[in-house]
Amino acid sequence: MSTLRRRLVGSVALLAAAASLYLASETTLAVVPSSSSPTGLSVVTPSPVSLLASPLLLAAGSVLLVGGVAALADADLSARAALSAPAIGAATAVAFGLGLGVAPESTLATATDPAAYDLLRSGFGARIAAGAIAGAAIAPVVRATITEDTVTLLVGAALLLASVVAGSGSPLGLVTGGVSGAGAVGLLWAVDPETWRP
Repeated sequence: MSTLRRRLVGSVALLAAAASLYLASETTLAVVPSSSSPTGLSVVTPSPVSLLASPLLLAAGSVLLVGGVAALADADLSARAALSAPAIGAATAVAFGLGLGVAPESTLATATDPAAYDLLRSGFGARIAAGAIAGAAIAPVVRATITEDTVTLLVGAALLLASVVAGSGSPLGLVTGGVSGAGAVGLLWAVDPETWRP
């Protein structure tokens, strides 16, 4: 594949990643300050399908972001670099869960309130993050299998298992995240074969 074509593929993948993460910011349930709540916090549900849509969008966006950066730079994506996909999925799930997407003006106040993290861990936040990590962890597992990187393969498998355990209360979120991550890897497999095929 020519460098120019690969960079074009990377640009399109980055645009798709940005669109996916933007939509995730608009659909992820979020903790926001609330004067009417006894705890001073309330949960905003932007969409009735938030628990399904958010893991799907976060997983796809994370995988496409990592794959797109590698293609745009015309660089080889190592299996260990691909581990950044689940890290991005988890970080964006937390950021959007703290209101970065639906209430950016109150994100700082929410992020400095320990009660917000308790809400995220005990409820929707853990489920959304688990689905996002499960889907995004497919990328390093595939890359580790192709490059025969045993350590990264073990880490990726451990992330998958941990996310399944953490998200066991929301199996549909795990399924949508997993299918989305696999779909994003499949798309990159088709359009960027130098990186994603053996």
